[in-house]
Amino acid sequence: MERLDKMHKAKGWKCCGYHYYITRDGQLHFGRPEEMVGAHARHYNAHSIGVCYEGGLDEKGRADDTRTPAQKLTLYTLLVSLKQDYPDAEIVGHRDLPNVHKDCPCFDARTAYSSL
Repeated sequence: MERLDKMHKAKGWKCCGYHYYITRDGQLHFGRPEEMVGAHARHYNAHSIGVCYEGGLDEKGRADDTRTPAQKLTLYTLLVSLKQDYPDAEIVGHRDLPNVHKDCPCFDARTAYSSL
């Protein structure tokens, strides 16, 4: 989390651009407060909450769903909680947003969490 925060500050941001970050061991780290506009999805920051997980690349640096079982559990638990707070929110990945050219989260979040 500290490395991510430093990287984002080096870009001139106030702090980590994501609201939540999940490390490989499943630990949930807090970035920005939810009340603070994120810096994670250009043109969508003002009305979204940014969740990031450590990983997402295979051993050759290509996009891949590398989530550990611990990350999957933490992510699911976090999203259940966020849906309670924001029941009308849609769960999508960067890759699902128009004009955003990213592969993350390297799995189909919209389908994976459609039941929430």
